[in-house]
Amino acid sequence: MREYKDAISHLTPVIKGNMMEFSVDTSPMCKQLCFGVLRHYYELVYFRNSILKKKLPSKHLDINLLLLCGIYSICHLRRPAHASVNAVVESAGMLNKSWAKGLVNAVLRNFQRQRFELEERVKLNPETNFNHPNWFIESLKDSWPDNAEQIMIANNQLAPMTLRVNKQKTTVLNYITVLNDLGIQGAAIRNLPQSIRLSSPVSVSSLPGFQDGLVSIQDEASQLIAPLINVKPGQKVLDACAAPGGKTCHLLELEPNTDLTAIDKDGYRVGQIRSNLKRLGLSCNVLETNFLTYSGCQFDRIILDAPCSATGVIRRHPDIKLLRDRNDIEKLKEGQFKLLKHAWHYLAEGGELVYSTCSVLPDENEYLINKFINEEREANLLPLDIPQGVSLKTGHQLFPKKNGHDGFYIARIRKGGEE
Repeated sequence: MREYKDAISHLTPVIKGNMMEFSVDTSPMCKQLCFGVLRHYYELVYFRNSILKKKLPSKHLDINLLLLCGIYSICHLRRPAHASVNAVVESAGMLNKSWAKGLVNAVLRNFQRQRFELEERVKLNPETNFNHPNWFIESLKDSWPDNAEQIMIANNQLAPMTLRVNKQKTTVLNYITVLNDLGIQGAAIRNLPQSIRLSSPVSVSSLPGFQDGLVSIQDEASQLIAPLINVKPGQKVLDACAAPGGKTCHLLELEPNTDLTAIDKDGYRVGQIRSNLKRLGLSCNVLETNFLTYSGCQFDRIILDAPCSATGVIRRHPDIKLLRDRNDIEKLKEGQFKLLKHAWHYLAEGGELVYSTCSVLPDENEYLINKFINEEREANLLPLDIPQGVSLKTGHQLFPKKNGHDGFYIARIRKGGEE
């Protein structure tokens, strides 16, 4: 129980609004609490509001957040409820709000008494039942009626940890053997020759040879992209929105003699690209610039992993459920279409472009590519041999899968006829 009390203690600066004092490294439980509250936010707020009849003023947001942590702990952590309550009550004092101790204690103990009745009541409202905003639930049910519930269930689960083995330095079989010798269980992934899925996530520092470039962390859906580019030695390749460099590095691992340019507009994330290249012993031309302002040579191959709603990776970033709304999608798809048009201008005749997003919303994916194909007479959609997910008229959609890949969309387009 000490670990839980320490976690609540370390979260106190965050609840106060001072991120500078906080480091997740101080307690793994901190991350579990933060992610857990975000994953179950809608039901937790309903529980809290059902017990707390009088809304607290906005100046006491910290107490509201503390209550969410306490209710989450009672519902989802395997710890004695009374110990969770006591730790949260103590934290009210750490926030210099000793007056709130009685309130916090009363709300949490009342919740314990009413818990099972309230848990039945949350099932009556889609937003609290699925722990997703209504606009997103409606979008999923309209777009993917047969898959909507499974997508949301997967979004509320922990994501697996997937590795990409650097074939320039070792093999999947050899690396699995090294992992097993250290007591880390992992298995090769069918149809992804460089991939290993770990039975349980581990810290990066626990991965043997990580700093020496033997492996990288990359979801299996993202690992589909580089092989699809079908690059040949000496071809000019562009990764247009490249940070943090996973696809760039994967492509260079597959074909080190590629003339590759990686572009991103974010200085910090460009630093991540360079850091990953150095760690893996790879090199390419890296540019810090907004791709929409790029004016240079044409390329034989282009990867455009467009900025998107990230609705396919909610399980990794559960705050997306609270930060995104329907209006964002309209703005995003406009930006995606501009990027696609700009990339097309710099694709050589006979060249190929792979468009991808980590979204599950057709407006950013299938509908956008369909519009593009209809406008560009030279654009020819190429077939995709991907066993996972759903093959569409325009591209291929993967949904987040329990113990599997993230949600992802992919389309492959050739300019003109055959090379």
